[in-house]
Amino acid sequence: MGTGPEDLHALAEDLLAVVVEALDTIPTYAPALGGAPERSFVSPGVPVFDWVEPAFDGVGCCDQVAVHVEAITDAPTSPGGLAAGQKNAKINHVTLVATVTRCVPVSLNGLPPAVDDLEAAAAQINADGWALWNHIFNEILAGTFLTRCTEAFFDGMRAIRPSGGCGGWVLTVRAQLDGYEEAPTS
Repeated sequence: MGTGPEDLHALAEDLLAVVVEALDTIPTYAPALGGAPERSFVSPGVPVFDWVEPAFDGVGCCDQVAVHVEAITDAPTSPGGLAAGQKNAKINHVTLVATVTRCVPVSLNGLPPAVDDLEAAAAQINADGWALWNHIFNEILAGTFLTRCTEAFFDGMRAIRPSGGCGGWVLTVRAQLDGYEEAPTS
């Protein structure tokens, strides 16, 4: 069983740590590419990708890593839901989403961005995605990530359509997380 109300946030922090760790492996293999962005946090919901930048009167993108809890659902315990004799059977599935955003070149004065700049952004973003996919899987196999969970599912990773100067990846992981017990109040 879990330990208390902070278990969910601790799981999100675990994912954030392994995502940052994954991105920090990139320069080991490709020294010309960057590791994890300095800005990383557990978000209270879907993170904001861009912000208003007063210095140039426009919108800017922020290189960042954010993790948020997308959903908490019940896993099936028997066909059709809980049977009368299974009142204590409950399997919690928590869906966590890790979002990595990077700045991508944008059109200036109606001119398209330089192809070399687009290729450089793609190289970094593709390395981010592949490092995430491989590192997290290897950490689960090694028993060093999602140790508080008995089940883990990769629900996929999707590229973020470049917009507002931001691109990147959204990785969705679903894991079983035990609830915690509390004394009845009445």
